[in-house]
Amino acid sequence: MNTALLKRKFLNAGATGISYIKLIPDWFRLGKNSIVIDCGANVGHISKMLASTGATIIAFEPDPIAFEKLQQRCGNKKNITLIQKGVWDKETVLHLYAHKNSTGKETSFTVGSSIIADKKNINISKTQTIEVIDLVAFMQQLNKKVDLIKLDVEGAEIEILKKVISTGSWHLFKRMYVETHETKILSHVKELRCIKKLLEEKKISNIKLNWI
Repeated sequence: MNTALLKRKFLNAGATGISYIKLIPDWFRLGKNSIVIDCGANVGHISKMLASTGATIIAFEPDPIAFEKLQQRCGNKKNITLIQKGVWDKETVLHLYAHKNSTGKETSFTVGSSIIADKKNINISKTQTIEVIDLVAFMQQLNKKVDLIKLDVEGAEIEILKKVISTGSWHLFKRMYVETHETKILSHVKELRCIKKLLEEKKISNIKLNWI
């Protein structure tokens, strides 16, 4: 096992552990009548954990390597729906760029796959087309308030957040945890600053940024 892969596995394990700890309060409050949307489900650790509450889990993952592992881990869970698509602010087809160290076989580097071409740790020559859905439109057609959204979509979160705020769609869910990626996408630094300002001005308290 090369050093880069070993490091990535270590970082992934650490992030998963932190996620579990931070989600403990939600684990206790969710139940069989709850709806959770896992955006960027990757290999399904979080989806599986939250599914143990009896909640309905809708898991989106566009990377085919990660999705295969997601199916293996969660495909037999009756309360988990797996969708091999990404999420964004509109329904379309986009390029998905792989992590620069990906060989196209291992799952560890799929956490870095992104639709954002200027993300520092991707390789634009390693690309494939994927379908993405409009997250706001998807929530609207559920006709039920979503209890929890986990949004970890490697840079796509900026456009999603802007649409959620501009359309007042934060009323469609009780809580959203967002992992932002401005350290790897420098163009997002200013965008994120504006989003934080809007969240404060509009007194939006159910969107939690930088949760990991």
